[in-house]
Amino acid sequence: MHYASAHYTHWKRELPESEKLLRYGGFGENLLTSPDDGYNEHTVCVGDIFEIGENGVKIQVTQPRQPCLKLNHRFEVRDMALRAQNNNMTGWHHRVLVPGFIQPGDEMRLVERVNPEWCLSRVQHYMYVERENMEIMKELLELEGLGEETRGIFRLRVQKGIYQNENDRLIGKERHLLKWSKYKLAGKKKETESITSFTFTAAEKVDNPIKVMPGAHVRVKLGPKSGNLVRAYSVVDGDSKTFTLGIAHDANSRGGSKFMHEQLNLGDELVFSSMVSDFPLRDSGECDEHIFIAGGVGITAFLASARLLKEQRQKSKLYYAMKREDDGAFKNIIDMLGENVELCVSEKGTRVDIARVLSQATDKTHIYVCGPERLLNAVRETGKSIGLPETNISSEAFAVSTSGDPFAVEIGSEGKELQVKGEESLLDVLRSAGFDVASSCEVGNCGTCRIGVRKGRVEHRGTGLLEDEKKGMMLSCVSRGVGTLVLDL
Repeated sequence: MHYASAHYTHWKRELPESEKLLRYGGFGENLLTSPDDGYNEHTVCVGDIFEIGENGVKIQVTQPRQPCLKLNHRFEVRDMALRAQNNNMTGWHHRVLVPGFIQPGDEMRLVERVNPEWCLSRVQHYMYVERENMEIMKELLELEGLGEETRGIFRLRVQKGIYQNENDRLIGKERHLLKWSKYKLAGKKKETESITSFTFTAAEKVDNPIKVMPGAHVRVKLGPKSGNLVRAYSVVDGDSKTFTLGIAHDANSRGGSKFMHEQLNLGDELVFSSMVSDFPLRDSGECDEHIFIAGGVGITAFLASARLLKEQRQKSKLYYAMKREDDGAFKNIIDMLGENVELCVSEKGTRVDIARVLSQATDKTHIYVCGPERLLNAVRETGKSIGLPETNISSEAFAVSTSGDPFAVEIGSEGKELQVKGEESLLDVLRSAGFDVASSCEVGNCGTCRIGVRKGRVEHRGTGLLEDEKKGMMLSCVSRGVGTLVLDL
């Protein structure tokens, strides 16, 4: 297995808490080449033939590696395999054409390119994103040099309509890789009429606190007074010793924000998970401009990212949409961002002009949006209308409805039928029935709770699936069925 050494720089920047584990060889690679060679999943193609050293050894690229849950354990990061897959930083496999001896320092030279149009990242796109393009998959079945494992995946789709459940490989049956610790409420401040900041500090000593990462959130067990709810919130500022959350008081809350605002007092103790970055920044190698569009409490998802980019002097802009000027939260951080932020106040007639913002984007601009679903939909629809690739937009809703009409699900592997009531989520029903379905945000953003759907109509909600993924999957935390669904669990 071959891994691009330049990827380690990316991982150390994104996962500072795992830096000690991010050493060459950590991904299990047998071959590692210099960053100067420029070999990675975007520049290496299936079928490429390389010669190594002066003894005539030749190897051929066969397929991208499919990362599995072993990476989660290896790097002590709950979703490391999924991160590697989403970032096209998986590594790739070779077959040996001419055997021989090689050693560190040998030159690795590309001597033949069989499929110049099929770089590894493009193959991965049809493996994990555009999974229903039958014409392309038929072409891939005939691709010279493609490894049998990957060919088999496409063969099952084309010939039998069978799609693998990626959760088994990426997550398995593990849902407890997160570390849980006790924290006390040390500060509670009203930021706006509806948003309050909550500052928590560790109840026990924390050695070498880890600074909040871009896009980080924590999960919190709200305890018996809340009905044992578990919720996820974006981390605004701080580190693993002391951190701040921003939470809106939602009149239609399922109980989480209501409990935090009305029942939690200074000194009260709650149990939090370790911080996880489910909404990270795109790597600078594929993105040279970052644009954030936030509505309401959605600003909490971007403050750590915006501050980091300003400190690193990277090109970025944050558009913060609000009804009134008084609705702006975390003014101290907003002021620090200076010209990197633009306040868009409806009552002043300065709404965010989504069409203008997106029309200025290039193919190396990445758009991040967090807020109510109408804002997310507006950004996605505008992006589609101007031809901006769907992969250039990352979105996260801060709330989404989970209730609706009752429906039924059949578990294809067991023939078991379950009823989902109008006020229940499919995720809760599956867990109550003994199925260990992984989840993280539980508001339809991260995609961790995705499950396979063999048959039936789905009312898709949330943003964790791309359009092509919706044809054979659903988000069990928020999406609902119409009538009866047959699930692939």
